[in-house]
Amino acid sequence: MGKIEWAMWANEQALAAGLILFTGGIVGVAGLFRGWQFAAYAVAAGLFVCLLEYPRSRRAKGTGVERKWQYGLTVCVKAFGPLTRNYYARAFLHAALCIPAGFILATVLGCVCLGIASLIYLSVSQILLQYFYILFSPCRKLVETVTRKRLFHY
Repeated sequence: MGKIEWAMWANEQALAAGLILFTGGIVGVAGLFRGWQFAAYAVAAGLFVCLLEYPRSRRAKGTGVERKWQYGLTVCVKAFGPLTRNYYARAFLHAALCIPAGFILATVLGCVCLGIASLIYLSVSQILLQYFYILFSPCRKLVETVTRKRLFHY
């Protein structure tokens, strides 16, 4: 069996948690749950987590497949510097973001998922210290796509 890429797993978990938190927040606001203000917070926090976690990092080997439309968000995330590059900072940021979401039923699942993602990031920070960005220029990708189309004729 291969080695587990903990950083990639934490990234996927946090992205899913952000989507769950966002959806639960919308349900809480639309349903006018008691304490719907926490649900409104969950909408904003879920959107922030999704935007932070959408760019995928490189693997330990140095390779990586970027997500569609990742380049623009990677540049924005990279602008925050050590706050987004350090796994300890990500772990504590996700832990702090998940606490207020636990006060309303509609966002409890997102809170738990984000807490698990925070724990995974904390374990990743023991192994790796830094997030590695995938920055391919759009021009390079266009040349690779055209070359691939010529080689494989599709």
